[in-house]
Amino acid sequence: MTRLLLLTLLTSGCATQSGATGEVRLPAAKPDAVEALKDAARSVRLGPANYERAIEKLKQAQQLDANLWEAFFDEGWLALKLHDPRAAIPALERAASLNPGNSAITETLGDAYSQAGRHSDAAGLFRKWLDRPNAGKYTRTEAIRVSLGAALRRAGKLDEAIQALQRALAATPRSQAAMNELGLVYQAKGQLELAELVLRRALEVDDKSKAAALTWNNLGLNALERRRDQEAFADFDQAARLDPSLSVARRNKAVVWLDCGDYAKAADELRHVTRNDPDDEEAFIALGVAERGRGNLDAAARAYQKALEIAPEQPDALYDLGVLEMEFRRDNGKARQWLEQFMKAAPSSHPKRADATERLGRLSKPGS
Repeated sequence: MTRLLLLTLLTSGCATQSGATGEVRLPAAKPDAVEALKDAARSVRLGPANYERAIEKLKQAQQLDANLWEAFFDEGWLALKLHDPRAAIPALERAASLNPGNSAITETLGDAYSQAGRHSDAAGLFRKWLDRPNAGKYTRTEAIRVSLGAALRRAGKLDEAIQALQRALAATPRSQAAMNELGLVYQAKGQLELAELVLRRALEVDDKSKAAALTWNNLGLNALERRRDQEAFADFDQAARLDPSLSVARRNKAVVWLDCGDYAKAADELRHVTRNDPDDEEAFIALGVAERGRGNLDAAARAYQKALEIAPEQPDALYDLGVLEMEFRRDNGKARQWLEQFMKAAPSSHPKRADATERLGRLSKPGS
């Protein structure tokens, strides 16, 4: 219990564990390692500017006690907060090897895999956790079932995703999370009417609470796919009203403005998002697109650069900077640098890889 309390102290307000997690019994932690863990906790409480120092203390704790799984878990969690999933994965894998079956580790490691584009690895991890004896008794089982469906969707295994989510709904028929994810799978399959039907079912469970905001947002995505821009805007607006902190809904409202070619309104919406959530790199990327559309090239570059300050290997920001330099500023040298960085950072499945390859081919020709 002492070690669990130390974990709670360190990750209070950061990572949440509820109910049984499937923890294993390990030897008592070494006192010096515990003190280093406490030091890390104090740094975390001081805010993001002190996360790097906290990671140093966590590494010190790991050296003092190689079985202190909490130190590896929290290092991985902090690396994710610093938008570095590749650094998070080894630490979280070590935590998982020390405490197999722990739901918090499983969910966080799966998130790291997905952020790194390793969706099949995330799906395999979730499936392994769910295949354990008595997995259904844990409080996080429903969430992990939905996470499995999401990982399979992102991996392009849509039929498997449907099967996984249907099993989740068989176990928890009124799971809004499972219905939302199932709607996204049907949308990915191009079955837009079926996707809307599933999402409407989710609203029958709850259409007015903060939790329903995500459903309204997903309905908006469906309407956008069907070229119903006005309906999509209304859905995103409803999502933002139900949960003002759901920045993705406001981002999606801006996407509607972008789709309509109203770059000024899109930029206004996105500036609101970035003021309220200065760590939303996707909003900064969209703001760059809006500013580029308005002809404000310097402002566009600043927005993309801000996204890279938040997530240094953000492939969309790297690609957009390459396009900005190539097509608008006519600086082929800088364009080549950004696009080469994009090719190193982007997962193999990134939809812009083919275009970036073609652009680099053009830039490599004599006289370019």
